[in-house]
Amino acid sequence: MPPSGFNKPAVRGLLQFLNACYVDLLKEVQSGKHKDFPSAIRHERRQIGKALRQLHINKTGRLVRRIHPEGR
Repeated sequence: MPPSGFNKPAVRGLLQFLNACYVDLLKEVQSGKHKDFPSAIRHERRQIGKALRQLHINKTGRLVRRIHPEGR
């Protein structure tokens, strides 16, 4: 059962997003892009934060770019 206030598609979408983040992170670590694991984790956390600031789920349940009133 999904957490209160979240439907199954939203929870599934979140888990797919997190899975993709970990897949990308693993590839970056294996390629030597990051000097160590802590810096790789910090980088991924910044990427997730950026996604949270720029994207949202609209009323129809689609993931869309957030429209900022300031024009950012």
